Amino acid sequence: MEFLIDILIDCVHDTWAMLPLLFITYCIIEVFERKQTSASDEKIFFDLQRFGPLIGALVGLIPQCGFSVLAAMLFVQRNITLGTLVAVMIATSDEAIPILLSNPELYSTLGFVLIGKFVTGIVVGYLVDFLLRNHQHIIRFEEMEEEDSEEYDAYDDDQSSAAVNGCNCCYPNYPLPLSALLRSLRIFVFLFVTSFIIGLLMEWLGPQTIKNLLLDHSIFQPILSACIGFIPNCAATVVLAQLYAAGTLSLGSLFSGLVTNSGLALLVLIRYGERRKNLARVILILFLTGVVTGIGLTLFI
Repeated sequence: MEFLIDILIDCVHDTWAMLPLLFITYCIIEVFERKQTSASDEKIFFDLQRFGPLIGALVGLIPQCGFSVLAAMLFVQRNITLGTLVAVMIATSDEAIPILLSNPELYSTLGFVLIGKFVTGIVVGYLVDFLLRNHQHIIRFEEMEEEDSEEYDAYDDDQSSAAVNGCNCCYPNYPLPLSALLRSLRIFVFLFVTSFIIGLLMEWLGPQTIKNLLLDHSIFQPILSACIGFIPNCAATVVLAQLYAAGTLSLGSLFSGLVTNSGLALLVLIRYGERRKNLARVILILFLTGVVTGIGLTLFI
């Protein structure tokens, strides 16, 4: 019983300082998420078509799950290319940004991850569009008939609402401070529980056994992390960030898992009937990108 108390004390010590930083971060994120549609938002849609993966990767860096969902819906409507969709998904980091921001000693890692995912998203996105240049046709917004545009706006509103309501980590109907607090507490509790479980496993199995299970110092660890990243839930990125902070995952493995994690975007593609061929392409591109970049970072950093 004494060792359980020691583990709980260690968990409190390791996580309590994260709460105010999480709250500040989520307040900022809520501002982005609650901003009403404006001319600047519409410009983003047009830029996604005009500049493709460049704008896609930039938009994906904004720490909220809504943009990857939006990109998936635009792709289903054939308003953006597969390369643009992939760029958004690669750049998306879901809950990893708040977690890394809540650890001041990991700020350098956060900067590396953001820049790395931005560059990777651009390169892979343009490469995909180049390879599929003769097999893609997108419907330009300016080419859409007025009636179709109105139908699209209604479709977009309905699906955006469904995506938000299907995301159990957001509280859009609550006042901003309360929503940010609830999200912070939710992640804080998850961090605390995760830390406790890791501590318990360390005590029970031993640090070396845990590292062996996670393929520590193995070239194959990024493959395992890439598979974990496909879990369509914020829990995946929280676990990856926690394991990296604990020194159990390498930087390459963290990067690999964050590349394959795209929030709810894959579920949106499945839910709205995207062709299996395109689903397979998206999954394969994300997996190969995550594994190749993860192994590369493991070997050279």
